[in-house]
Amino acid sequence: MSNNSRLKRIDEQLRQELSMLIRKEISDSRAMMVSITLVETVRDFSQAKVYVTYLGPEEERGDVIDLLHEYGPEFRRQLGKILRLRTIPRFHFIYDDLLEKSNKMTSLITEAIRSDEMKAEKSRTDESED
Repeated sequence: MSNNSRLKRIDEQLRQELSMLIRKEISDSRAMMVSITLVETVRDFSQAKVYVTYLGPEEERGDVIDLLHEYGPEFRRQLGKILRLRTIPRFHFIYDDLLEKSNKMTSLITEAIRSDEMKAEKSRTDESED
């Protein structure tokens, strides 16, 4: 097995275990609205970027990311007991805005298509009046 496929497998395992730990360890109700979208671990396992989405109010995102960072050391301890890894990475939680960007792009494309259709219809109407 290549190192790259091993790293991807470990990233996915970390994603699953962290998702469970967030719900189990954090009593704050906002934790139930957190979803981990991706984990990217560096090759030496010293650090991992953990991309998360939050389904609650936008103004709470920063607080939720801070909450996750606060629990980061506890997550490392718990994962050290669960996983058979020599090193458990330090977690850096990052808000994943890819879904929002994707939705915005889809909206812009839909708006552009509607605008083009309206212009084409107006052009056809103008031509038929001549």
